[in-house]
Amino acid sequence: MPVYIMFGNLTHAAFAKLDSIEERDKKAKEIIESLGGRLLSLYYTLGQYDFVAIFEMPDKEMLIKFIAIVSKFGTVRTETMETIPASMLYKIAKEI
Repeated sequence: MPVYIMFGNLTHAAFAKLDSIEERDKKAKEIIESLGGRLLSLYYTLGQYDFVAIFEMPDKEMLIKFIAIVSKFGTVRTETMETIPASMLYKIAKEI
């Protein structure tokens, strides 16, 4: 299953309800699982982004659904990248 890395920033609305952040994280995990994915890890960070989530999703359609659902809450702004397994890059490098 493809692995995605999501960088995110909490909005003012999220900080206004910071006491419910654990429940929001649980809800995000439930949404990922309901779409056939799996949350691999979640970290809160210092710097350019407030959090990094690493998760699997069965396909891009489910990824887009997840981003759309989470965006509707208005508590995060995200940037998501699809990963390339190192083994795939190693194989390509040997072929060229």
